[in-house]
This record gives sequence, structure tokens and C-alpha cells, in this order.
Amino acid sequence: MRVAALQALWAVETAQLGSQAALQPALAALRGPDRGLCTELVYGVLRRQRSLDRWIAPDCDRGLVAMDAKVLTALRLGAYQLTEMSRIPPFAAVDATTEACKRGKGWHRGSVGFVHAVLRKLAARAHDQQRPDSDDLPPWLAARVADFATDLELDGAALATAFGQAAPVHVHILGPADQTAATAENLLTAGVLRAPLLVPGAWLADGALALQHRDYGRTFLVQDAASAAVVRWLNPQPGWRVLDLAAGRGVKAALLATLGAQVTAVDTAAEKLQSAQELCAAVGAPLVQTVVADAGGALPFADASFDAVLVDAPCTGLGTLRRRPEIRHRRRAADLVAMAAVQLRLAAAAARLVRPGGVVMLATCSFAREEGPLWLQQVLRDHPQLARSEFRPQWAERLLDRNGDLRTHPLIEGMDAFFAARLHCQP
Repeated sequence: MRVAALQALWAVETAQLGSQAALQPALAALRGPDRGLCTELVYGVLRRQRSLDRWIAPDCDRGLVAMDAKVLTALRLGAYQLTEMSRIPPFAAVDATTEACKRGKGWHRGSVGFVHAVLRKLAARAHDQQRPDSDDLPPWLAARVADFATDLELDGAALATAFGQAAPVHVHILGPADQTAATAENLLTAGVLRAPLLVPGAWLADGALALQHRDYGRTFLVQDAASAAVVRWLNPQPGWRVLDLAAGRGVKAALLATLGAQVTAVDTAAEKLQSAQELCAAVGAPLVQTVVADAGGALPFADASFDAVLVDAPCTGLGTLRRRPEIRHRRRAADLVAMAAVQLRLAAAAARLVRPGGVVMLATCSFAREEGPLWLQQVLRDHPQLARSEFRPQWAERLLDRNGDLRTHPLIEGMDAFFAARLHCQP
């Protein structure tokens, strides 16, 4: 199992894979509890990487800068077990991690011996109750979290702590909210569902049981409640022509379609649109059309031809830090500037393609002001025909800020941090 965890961490480190993509092949050969433990190790190490490195460094005479990346990855894996997983005996953390190095590819005896020696030193320090600090965010990102807390008058320390914890599993029952009771009852009986959430159709769930259930991908999907809230708030009416301008693999498109919308999906990646088509077909609500294109460029649609346009814009993904912990190590403040141009282009396309009286939904999975309130301010200046919608369903009240924009965060039912604005195109 630790061999699989090392392989996944190495893939994230060197192949620049996302943690989810790196874990898929690592988990393929594992069963039962080993799958859960491998997942916890990979996500945990990535979340705590900065703090673990500072904790490891004093026991490495030459420091970490020139250390072989494979060796450092193994030390992080062992250190995480020693400091964050009390159920694993220290000798097991040291010996099993060392054995995983021996069984891995490209290791020589000297490196394995070094890992074992350092881990024994770390085990002694852990025994003496020396632990890594809790500063897991780079300074620029910590500043953005503090800004977010200030904007929403939240406890900044509690919010930062929440971003460093594992995310709960949310599932979303597809279709109109008043037609989900039977599905919910079946899933409750099966033990999949644990508690209802604010967003209609969203539930806290047992992830393993959800993915194994025969109806997964047909009547419900694993989807964070914040993501589901974007579509529920858009509130498409049956028969509406809805354009999903950055559809990805189609999770939001599937919900739109099961709500009765006639959905056209656009994305730059053909393989993602193929996945979206397959997903929507599986839930019994096929897409009307898919278009492989840059949504900010030329599109084969007439102006004002859609009742609603969803812009789930490409962004830094900062709001998904708990589910994609590698983001904290890869993103830079400059990325916010680079993304802004893309986001504005997509919003301009939406403003052109929505009909008078229609709805534009702007959304990002980010808590940064640049990818939320500041983006919206510029959109409203550039497109005066767009204005904030007055549609505020009761379930959404706790999720809306003082301006009426959706801004979710982990302190509300463990949600990811999303921004969304529902805009009305004035006649």
C-alpha cells in the first residue's frame, strides 16, 4: 500500500499530475482498507507538505534543497505517519516506509539506508511530542484566505484550519428537488446518505458506499454542494436552451439536463466533452449538442440565442484546496492575473449569446477576490445590460453575501469555496 502511495506522490511531484489522476492507477491494485489508507496518505502528505519539510530539515545535515526528490517524498510519507496518524505505531511507519522504498523502482541501497536513518530520528522526536507547525499555506495564499475571511466576517484562523482538513463527501441527487425523495429514501436505506445539506438534492455521504452503489452515475453523483448550488441557483425552467460554456466532464451539464434544460456544451477538450455526453446519456438526459472550441473565441451560435448561459470559468481552483491539495504548491499569485483575461472573455461571450430577459451565471471554484467580486465588477462595467438577479431562494440565503452573490466556504457544511453571480440580461 505504501508503495502505491509513494508512486502516486512521485507522479504528482514529477509528472505534474493532479492528485486525483495520480491516485487512480495507485488504487487500482488495492482493496478495502488499503485503498482508504493510501488515499489518506497521499492527500495528507500533500496538504501538510510545507510543514513536514520544515520539520524534517533539522535531521538532514545537508538540508532539503539539494536532496533527491524521491528521497524527500519518502521522508514526507514517513513523517506524516509519525506525526498525523497515531493509529500507526512508530516502528511500523519507519519500517513499512523503508520497505516501500526497497520495493520501488530506481532506489539504491544508500538512499534506502538514508531514509531509514532519518525516519528513526524523526520517530524519536515525535515520541518526545515534537510536531510540525500548522503553517501549510504559502504566504500569498494565506493572505488571500485572510482577505476572504475579512470579506465575509469569518474567523480567519478557523477558515485557514478548515482549508487544511480533508473534505467531506457530498453527493447530489439529480433532477427537480421535489422529485428526489424516492431516490433519497433508497440511498438512506443503503447507508449511502448521512445527512441532508442546505442545497436541494445535496447530501453528506459515505464515499465508498456511494461509488459502489448500482445507481451511482444514473440518479446521483459525487459533487460538492457548492458546485451543485451554482446550478440549483441558475434554476433553469423546463425547455430552456442553456449553454454550458466551459462544460468539462459534464457534471453541471448533467444536472441542468435532468432539470429539463436543453443543454449545449462547449469545451476546448474533445475527450472531456465525450465524457460529458456519456454522463448525460447515463442519467437519461442527453446533451443537445457539443462543440469543441475556445468559448472565448468564435462560436457557431447566433447572438441572443440562449435562455441561459453558464460560465463555470477556468480558474486557479483555490476553493478546492482540500480536494486538490497540490494546488497550494503549484499556483502563484501571478496566475490570478493570467486567468482574469480568460474569465473576462468567457463572460463577454455569455453576454452576447444570452437573450434579453435571460440569465447569465458566472462561477469559479475560487475564493480569491480577483476571481470573484473583482471579476464581477469588471463584467458589470463592460456589459451594462447585465445586472444582478433578484432571485434569492430561501435555501440560498445563508450562502449569499451582502451583495447577493454566492460565496461558499468550508465553515458552511464543509463546502468548497465557490463564487457565483446570477445575472439578468435586461431587455
